[in-house]
Amino acid sequence: MQTQVLIVGAGLSGLHTAYECHKRGVDYILLEARSRLGGRAFSLHADESEYDVHKPAFDLGPSWFWPGQQRMLALIEELGLSQQVFFQSGNGAAIYEDNQGNIQRGIVGISMAGAYRLRGGIQQLTNTLASHLSAEHVLCNAVLEQVKFIEQGVSCNLKLVDEDKQIHSKYIIVAMPPRVALANIEFTPAFSDARLQQLNAIATWMAGHAKLVCVYAEKFWQQQGMSGDVISHRGPLQEIHDASSEDGTLNALFGFVGVPPVHRKNRQQEIKSLALAQLGRLFGDEATHPIAVHLQDWSAEIYTATQYDQEIQRFHPANNIAYVQEPGWNKQLIWSGTEAADYSMQNNGFLEGALEASMHAISLLTE
Repeated sequence: MQTQVLIVGAGLSGLHTAYECHKRGVDYILLEARSRLGGRAFSLHADESEYDVHKPAFDLGPSWFWPGQQRMLALIEELGLSQQVFFQSGNGAAIYEDNQGNIQRGIVGISMAGAYRLRGGIQQLTNTLASHLSAEHVLCNAVLEQVKFIEQGVSCNLKLVDEDKQIHSKYIIVAMPPRVALANIEFTPAFSDARLQQLNAIATWMAGHAKLVCVYAEKFWQQQGMSGDVISHRGPLQEIHDASSEDGTLNALFGFVGVPPVHRKNRQQEIKSLALAQLGRLFGDEATHPIAVHLQDWSAEIYTATQYDQEIQRFHPANNIAYVQEPGWNKQLIWSGTEAADYSMQNNGFLEGALEASMHAISLLTE
């Protein structure tokens, strides 16, 4: 099997690269180890039905993008999704809970109001990108095991559900976190020890996080004059925000779990119970009776997190990959994904960074 460009990882960055290749008539194959496309872009409906871009959804991965992030805004307009954009709710008072459980209401400055969201969740963006691709160019459940630089390009061995396959390409774009790539793929020739250390030092955004969403019949916190925004030093949710749709058809709160990954293992039910008790302290009895509770622990996802990702990042990383074209590979191996965005632009870890890295990778194919 041969192609001009092999793209590894079908998150936002990889899907966008495939989309650009498709538009430009560049032959490509897009690989995804998971059974679904989107990577960390993962959205659900309140009724947990099969994902439909036309229905309101909440995000178990990234939710927000911001005014001024021109790549995101331009792509959303290009894909005809501008009418799906709405502002994160921030109406009402915020809450602060100290480590003793003392609660103070009326806090300002912790709202995410002003951030943008998509009506169908961020997966609406990745699914719409995927809808423009030819099915024969996209392989899910495709686990890349070996990548070897050869004189004419790159030779790759991958494992599918029912067969092994070899692909030859001129370029390979690794649109996944470097830590995850190094943990799952054998590269020949091997990278130097210094380069391995540099790549493994690049933090994977969200890899240490767990996100909990509670869906409710009513938006009772708004009725109480609350925005849904909370900062808590007691937990287990350390930061809480409104995850509702703007049209009232989906009412939800979400929180980032403050328990470190090592202490979350095999404790999902306990964390859910403790989180509901916390929401009860903050918002009253109604908060303890959700329609549904979803907990997504990204540290348990082997294609998101590695042994280096077992801590919670408090800020978006300022990664410096140094260079995205591996010189020992005749610059035919290109790193992409949000972790490979230019750290000086401060888009690492953002959706905007995923698109920035994709556009850079595309530009390198045409040099």
